[in-house]
Amino acid sequence: MTRVIVDTDPGIDDTAAIFFLLASGRFQVDALTTVFGNVEVEQCTRNALKILEVAGRTDIPVYPGAARPLARDAHYAKFIHGENGLGDIVLGDPSTAPEEGGAVGAIISRVMAAPGEISLIALGPLTNVALALAAQPSLARQLQRVIVMGGAVLTWGNVTPAASANLYNDPEAARVVYRSGVRLVQVGLDVCRPTVISGSHLARIGGAAHDPARFLLQIIPFIQNAYRRRGLALGDGGGVQFNDVVCAAYAVSPALFVTRRLFVEIETQGAFTTGATVADFEGRWGHPPNVEVCLEVDAPGVADLFTETVARWRV
Repeated sequence: MTRVIVDTDPGIDDTAAIFFLLASGRFQVDALTTVFGNVEVEQCTRNALKILEVAGRTDIPVYPGAARPLARDAHYAKFIHGENGLGDIVLGDPSTAPEEGGAVGAIISRVMAAPGEISLIALGPLTNVALALAAQPSLARQLQRVIVMGGAVLTWGNVTPAASANLYNDPEAARVVYRSGVRLVQVGLDVCRPTVISGSHLARIGGAAHDPARFLLQIIPFIQNAYRRRGLALGDGGGVQFNDVVCAAYAVSPALFVTRRLFVEIETQGAFTTGATVADFEGRWGHPPNVEVCLEVDAPGVADLFTETVARWRV
């Protein structure tokens, strides 16, 4: 099994992605580390504990991480995910507690103890990852790879016209990660935007007789209504976009994606472009590629894989 740490800001689509990764049977999830993003980090941490409880995986430790960006004020996405990040359903307290020590220390200690064995799947802002790389620069060589949910090189942003939410929420951290030399995969809006989990896919998940499926179907209506308020009726009208699921799908089945090695820089100062991923397609800057960028996706294949994997899960 591939060993992974999931750095996350749950989040409705984070929940779906974590269930997907666990259900795939392909990964040994060593830990979840939490970061501010969709909601405050304290709530993200409670959500991570609750998600693992629902999944029957309270053996996986949860480490709380950064509460704010490196150099800016925090922005949240409660209008998409709810005040509690999970569609404002009644959650109750998780049955377990987060681990002592923080996300950055956990990432460093676990990766350095197993050189080349652990990949990091980053579903939120890259603050924890940047802090870990800054504190231990050799970490870049010891990580197997970092798979980033974020960026947009051939499409528009989802939080500004130029930038995706995760990188906009801490562009300085994203720049540290992109310049670190770590083996990096960008799963951005170029492949997330065309990928829709349709109403029929959700119905298939809803028919599964296990707690994660029931939990997922409880929290989805909030994000669906948020999309409708923005004028988006997805798929057959009852669908949803789960950007983090697309990132998880790359980890599960990279053959569903077309990628290209590119040099990508993160804009940190533009009045209109902060957080944008600027890709040099023609080598004009003369820098070697630093990112494997996902440019195309078998979107129906991702939707089917996610649906069948979660629906057949034996928790």
